[in-house]
Amino acid sequence: MGRGGGGRWKEEEEELKAAKRGYREAVAEGNREEEARWANVIGDIHKRRGEYVEALRWLRIDYEVSVKYLPQRHLLPSCQSLGEVHLRLGNSSEALTYQVTTILPFHITRI
Repeated sequence: MGRGGGGRWKEEEEELKAAKRGYREAVAEGNREEEARWANVIGDIHKRRGEYVEALRWLRIDYEVSVKYLPQRHLLPSCQSLGEVHLRLGNSSEALTYQVTTILPFHITRI
């Protein structure tokens, strides 16, 4: 681990706590865009740590909030992250599903 395992882990724990605090605040305020963004940040932290199941849990929250409440362009980071985690877990078909979901709507609007 580049800068020493213990120090990096502590930094990530602080980053995770801050992200979860941001997520809780966004939920309390009803700010769906921030709720989705913080869920994605939390998922990304877990992804970097190799905690893929926990990453999927948070990234699915991001995806569900984005699909339900936000404009379509907000799906891009959500689908990219979900596809990457599924790929790392060896779920190629799931990964492809999210990557197609990411690309197809943007491609169709340009035709």
